Amino acid sequence: MARKGGRTHIRAGWVYVVCMSVVVVTAFAMSGLAFTIPVAVRQISRPLSPADLSHFLRVQRVFATFLAYLASVTLASGWQGIWAIETKREPKTMRTPFSLALNLAVLLGGLTVLVLGIKYRSGPLIGLSPIGPLIGIGNLRYLLRGPQTRMHWWYVHLGSMIGTGIAGYTAFLVFGGSRLFPSVARSQLYTIFWVLPTLIGVPAIFMTVAYYQRKFNETRRASAVSSPRVQMNT
Repeated sequence: MARKGGRTHIRAGWVYVVCMSVVVVTAFAMSGLAFTIPVAVRQISRPLSPADLSHFLRVQRVFATFLAYLASVTLASGWQGIWAIETKREPKTMRTPFSLALNLAVLLGGLTVLVLGIKYRSGPLIGLSPIGPLIGIGNLRYLLRGPQTRMHWWYVHLGSMIGTGIAGYTAFLVFGGSRLFPSVARSQLYTIFWVLPTLIGVPAIFMTVAYYQRKFNETRRASAVSSPRVQMNT
């Protein structure tokens, strides 16, 4: 609601960045603990048979992997969104080993989640696996090819910050939804908590970027740059 680039926008944005940074750090810590010592984290109160223990460890480690995946997506999106503005005058300085490695990890993380989803027949994991490749490939393309339009940093910032919201809301709905709506969590409708932020967020990214491309009169320029045939004809 605030004017973009104004004092309220910037201050609220940095508060958001700080909050999401805390989320990312704690998510990585939680996923690491859940993967390495799942029995201690979950505090099992009764003895488990070898088969039950094996199933428990598998479920917890798959979930820990998925939690780390969401944290990585949030970190990659937030990092790209912040530094797209900070380096808008010299976008090449954004191409660092850390940025490249982070987005490659997000890309591979999405493929890993897809494999796990197929192996264990998990619809939510399969449904959310494209987020990593979508964000990773998009970020890597920007880092390697460089800007293609005058307002490149504006579009990257918007898309990346909405991307952090997709991951953040997904984690919140999955964890909080089961406690706020326990009856829904025990039904097939629980899948909605996993996919709803993606179903809303991804179209929001494309619609928002398209809106500002029209506003800045860069729609034709962007399509010409992305299509060699159009560029030759013009």
